[in-house]
Amino acid sequence: MAGYCNKCGRPLPESGVCSCETKATGRRRAERSLDGLLRLWVGCLKDPVGVSRLSAERRDFRSGLTLLLASVAVSLLSVLLLTLRYAASRITRAAVQWLVTGLFAPVIAAVLTFLLLYALTSITRMRVDLRSVVAAIGTGAVLPMTVVALSVVLSLFHQTVFTVFCVLSFAAWALSFFLLVTQVFSIRLTPAVCGVMVAGMTAGYFAVALLRDWMLAALF
Repeated sequence: MAGYCNKCGRPLPESGVCSCETKATGRRRAERSLDGLLRLWVGCLKDPVGVSRLSAERRDFRSGLTLLLASVAVSLLSVLLLTLRYAASRITRAAVQWLVTGLFAPVIAAVLTFLLLYALTSITRMRVDLRSVVAAIGTGAVLPMTVVALSVVLSLFHQTVFTVFCVLSFAAWALSFFLLVTQVFSIRLTPAVCGVMVAGMTAGYFAVALLRDWMLAALF
């Protein structure tokens, strides 16, 4: 006879492991994963260059990919909160706008960062491991997404804050990208490199501005 569980008192299955132990183990793993993600997020804010460089050196693409997914989640929830604050009665009409803006703003930033890094490494004939790039882009996404989340919280008090912080969010992304180029991957700022960076940042700014205006037109 298998006996009974010492924790919940239910009969043990043939495996001898109660389901309450399995659930508790899964819960502890989830808590550790969340705690690790929060620690990594805070670490990226405290020392963005050091954490990005270390992640790139270790080729820690899993952490980079996790941070990118977390950034998308933060962006999506932030835009949803803004929509509920100012257009709760019209949320179905504004659903396309907040979904597209929340999902695609961080995706556009990540894709643009990847394309620009690829172009810059090609110009300078550098060989960079794809896993290192993903790790660096993920850690670099923390600062702009933190600014986005802060902007939405402050926008709950006044709508104009969102417009101001859209510019600050872009500035945070531009700063993160500049640090990735110069400090993490040590790419020299030649005229060709500067030209590609300026062109890419200009394209990024107009993409953010268009998404912002499209979103605000649906809310107000």
